[in-house]
Amino acid sequence: MKITCIESDYAHIGYVYLQPPSGKIPYQTNCILNQSMDISQIQIPFEQKPELGTYLENMTMLPYSFRSGYKQEKFETEYGVDFDSSGYITGFEVGMSPVQFLTLIENQSYRLFESVWQNQTCHIFLLDEFDSVFSEFNAICRMNRKEDAYLIIQFVQPETLGVTFYPSEGKRIALIKGLISAKPELYPLSYLLQPDFELIKDK
Repeated sequence: MKITCIESDYAHIGYVYLQPPSGKIPYQTNCILNQSMDISQIQIPFEQKPELGTYLENMTMLPYSFRSGYKQEKFETEYGVDFDSSGYITGFEVGMSPVQFLTLIENQSYRLFESVWQNQTCHIFLLDEFDSVFSEFNAICRMNRKEDAYLIIQFVQPETLGVTFYPSEGKRIALIKGLISAKPELYPLSYLLQPDFELIKDK
């Protein structure tokens, strides 16, 4: 999976490509990840873990899709989210400092599990530490009307991210913590297991 993080004097932001990029992305000559670690040693672990279905069952299933929830202003997102024409998420921006990014890579927090949930085999890609993803306080939100791709999300108050809405609307911000997929043609295992991480120094 391709994940980028930009280090700048103004803001720390990354982008997670949940699906393989549709076009060739130019190589960033200002990538500095190799200054912090041996890129050739980076791996995305894969493990079959049937008991994760129980973890998912303990989470709240939201009654709406992610895109409809956003359009109906049931929540806000941290930054931009990109969808395809069917409502599947192709990628999203995320607030992430270089230290956070490096820690997630070094701890192998980016990892893939295979499990059984809702009577189907699914693959779960973690985008944060295990306990942060599988917290019982998190929620599961389907991507569209179909039941083959979901997000694990954490709702946080805007103030925790330094965000203020005017006027105050009591909106929560949805942070994407994991991908649940039974749609390998859109979220192929070969792509999810291929680490393509970039730490980019903003010029």
